[in-house]
Amino acid sequence: MSKKKQPKLLSPVITMCILILIALITSSFLAIINFDGTQTTIENGMLETSIIVVKNIFSKEGLIYLFSNIITNFTLLEPFVLMILSLMAIGILKESGLLKHLFEPLKKLKPNVLTFIVVFISVISSIIGDYSYIILLPLVAVLYQYVNKSPVLGIITVFLGITLGYGTGIFYNYNDYALGVLTEAAAVIDVDPSYKFNLYSNLYIMIVSSVIATFLITTLIEKFLSKKVATTAKYEDDIKTSNKALLFSIISLIICVIPIFIMIMPNGILLDNTQTKYIAKLFSANAPFNLSFMYLFLMVMSIIGLVYGFVSKNFKNNHELGWSFTKQFDNIGYLFVLMFLSSILIGIINWTNLGTVIANNLISIISLFDFTGIPLIVVSFIFIILMSILIPGSLEKWALISPILVPLFMRGNLTPDFAQFVFKAADSVGKILTPLFIYFIVMLGFIQKYNKNENKVTLFNTVKLIWPIIITMIIFWLLILIIWYIAGLPLGIDTLATM
Repeated sequence: MSKKKQPKLLSPVITMCILILIALITSSFLAIINFDGTQTTIENGMLETSIIVVKNIFSKEGLIYLFSNIITNFTLLEPFVLMILSLMAIGILKESGLLKHLFEPLKKLKPNVLTFIVVFISVISSIIGDYSYIILLPLVAVLYQYVNKSPVLGIITVFLGITLGYGTGIFYNYNDYALGVLTEAAAVIDVDPSYKFNLYSNLYIMIVSSVIATFLITTLIEKFLSKKVATTAKYEDDIKTSNKALLFSIISLIICVIPIFIMIMPNGILLDNTQTKYIAKLFSANAPFNLSFMYLFLMVMSIIGLVYGFVSKNFKNNHELGWSFTKQFDNIGYLFVLMFLSSILIGIINWTNLGTVIANNLISIISLFDFTGIPLIVVSFIFIILMSILIPGSLEKWALISPILVPLFMRGNLTPDFAQFVFKAADSVGKILTPLFIYFIVMLGFIQKYNKNENKVTLFNTVKLIWPIIITMIIFWLLILIIWYIAGLPLGIDTLATM
């Protein structure tokens, strides 16, 4: 019998190179045919409409940009530096024995209980924004090693939990506040000058959808994902654990956290006191706490790891301590290559205006039709997912479409707060589908790091693997939104879906 031919699989590196080539060709073609869009922005309290065109990357200006910014775009890629700090922190925590001490007892948990805990932590971790990806992706991979489950399964689980939970979350984060500022500006300028955004306007629907989504994602992972990702062999190492070391590390953690807590109290030196809301004081672009978050994380983890390692005798000298910072960098080169290629692709999309023009055309299509009620909710939801493929950034996307979408919702008797929640839900799903979302690339890199005895990793196979979960979550979000609208349930404090 002839062997069945195996399909040729493209590695993520080759796939990214092909996507870069497609972006170059597509943007050039659209530039040649003068493909443009009408962009509406808010400038100095007024609506400004302008024509924005796709720029040709093969023009003189485009080639100068391409060759002079390849390295610059990569060095300015913030997740690259943050990931280095995170890997150093996770490295010392693992080699010290602290993570083994904390994670090995979790072997006793049933698989679905462990999955639920990981998903729930991932959902609520959105309070620290993108730092949740930076910390939890490498950390959960180590957790799954110690409970003898596939780290690949853990990586995909935490990515789904954070990304899908980003649209809801039990706790508000800075992203919610920043989106609300844009929502208020769009509502005030064109429809209702008296409108004020309430940070707790989506509180009830956030809590309910977070709880249901956690159970649903857990069920979907156990049903569709865990069976397709092989369980690894028993993981063993010679790292020792010590209750005495754990006690000393807890004491050192408390000692480290107290001064940080004092510095983020009202009027603390790590706050951006030019802001009015506390969440903005913590995580605004200029907030010292936000700018130093990963450095503080590395510092605290280094101290408690050092304490645990020396008390437990896992670190016998300073050389072993020094090497512990590097252990998590094994097999991580693939991730850095993917991030480099991703920075090129993102730079091309941004410079050519390709994503911006397509997003503006999609939002213009919605405004052409006289949609209200459920049709407006459904069409907006689907179009936002499509926009997210080329513009995964939430704030950038909402700044583009809120001046159009918020007034559309208000004229259709839907509140601006509901418009923002529809956006957040759709945005969370759209991020999962695009290699332009840097943390999708980070996930692929970590999968490759731990993918030793499993199937070859490809970009499209990874999407295919999680596709049933994506489809189910789209249906889930649409049902939640429609039920809330029809039932007239309050979105949050003093806020309904309808005006």
